[in-house]
Amino acid sequence: MKALSKSFVFFCLFVVLLCSCSSSKNHEEKTDAKQTVEIAKVELLQPENILSFPGELESFYSTDVFPKINSYIKTIYVDIGDKVKEGQLLVKLEAPEIESQLSEAYSKMKSAEATYGATLANYKRLLQTNKTPGAVSANDIEYAKAHTISDSLQMIAANVLYSAAKQTASYLRITAPFDGIITDRQLAPGGFVGPGEKSNVPIIKIKNENKLRLHIAIPEKYVAEVEEGKEIKFTIKSYLKDVFTGKITRLSKDIDRKNRSEIIEILIDNTDGKLMPGMYATVSLPSQRNEKSLFVPETAIVTNMEKCFVLKVDASKTVHWISVRKGNKNKDKVEVYGDLKESDVIIKQGSDEIKDGTIINF
Repeated sequence: MKALSKSFVFFCLFVVLLCSCSSSKNHEEKTDAKQTVEIAKVELLQPENILSFPGELESFYSTDVFPKINSYIKTIYVDIGDKVKEGQLLVKLEAPEIESQLSEAYSKMKSAEATYGATLANYKRLLQTNKTPGAVSANDIEYAKAHTISDSLQMIAANVLYSAAKQTASYLRITAPFDGIITDRQLAPGGFVGPGEKSNVPIIKIKNENKLRLHIAIPEKYVAEVEEGKEIKFTIKSYLKDVFTGKITRLSKDIDRKNRSEIIEILIDNTDGKLMPGMYATVSLPSQRNEKSLFVPETAIVTNMEKCFVLKVDASKTVHWISVRKGNKNKDKVEVYGDLKESDVIIKQGSDEIKDGTIINF
């Protein structure tokens, strides 16, 4: 009986020891199950005073040159790369029927002028003769006066027709509408050209590159920092060592609903011809913000279908999802707005796989 009691006691001790080992092992497994992550702290920094935006250079003026009348190209006096002045002859066209109409109108005008001159002279002689009583009948004088008026109107009509024919003939000479440079020539002498659908290809293309325009889209949150007349700086990939300047000349005063931005125009002096339309530019826009803001590493921000947040870690190493709104970017850090303060501990590599309430190691 005593032997049985001793055996029971030893059995109970074994069970207690086994349960103790199992509990210790489970505790170690739970401790080991905690995730180990890299942490960072929320920083109070001065936002960068320079904002960067992409843009594309455009010529101040650009036009495709088409003919105004049906004709054939006789001579093209310019080619790609030629600089031209306003009013300079670029292309000469030929249209025999137009030239014939001009000659005919000129002849009719001269004939009408001669007829009117003779009629007027006759009328003046009659008036002079009428000074002698009874030398000329009143009816003859009235007839001569009416004839003179009629011939004067005929002469005016002939002058108008000649002016119209002359204007039409002037379309055979195409001149430069402004100072610029020829950027394209697609046709050659002998080609038939005309307005509308008869010729969809321009004879030449001309651009004014002494001044350039630069259009950039400013996000809605920065429009308050843009004002007309402000000087800006920009760089071009082709000239990495050079910094160019321009002035904001126009504001669209309208927020595009698709991308929530305002288009602004920057005027650039390009008298040296160094820049060209089509070049991509990176515009540096000075910011007027002076107050400091909270920044976190860019990798700490998590964005999913529900919200944008960071993973804050409290003193008990428990994770909390804190909703934030993103602001400016300073290199690898992003400005955030939310329930955070300076020196708060956050997970540096955020992930929505780390659930709210998780206990971690770091």
